[in-house]
Amino acid sequence: MLNLRRLGSFRYDIRDILAHTDIDEALASAVVANVMAKASRVSIADAKTYVREIQAQGGLHQDVADDICSLLDRYSKYR
Repeated sequence: MLNLRRLGSFRYDIRDILAHTDIDEALASAVVANVMAKASRVSIADAKTYVREIQAQGGLHQDVADDICSLLDRYSKYR
């Protein structure tokens, strides 16, 4: 699960990662919203799977997807 106490920092960091790419702004907003929803409500693994699916569809580059997955690991909370 995503550490909800650090949600603002997570939002800032993921937007910072996506701001340094040539991704469409609408797709970037959708990716941020879906990753945050899946990570906070379902699981970190499902959020990573979603990121890899977007990467496979050509929406994200390999290094951006890797950065988002490592960000998810840093902001995760294990129960």
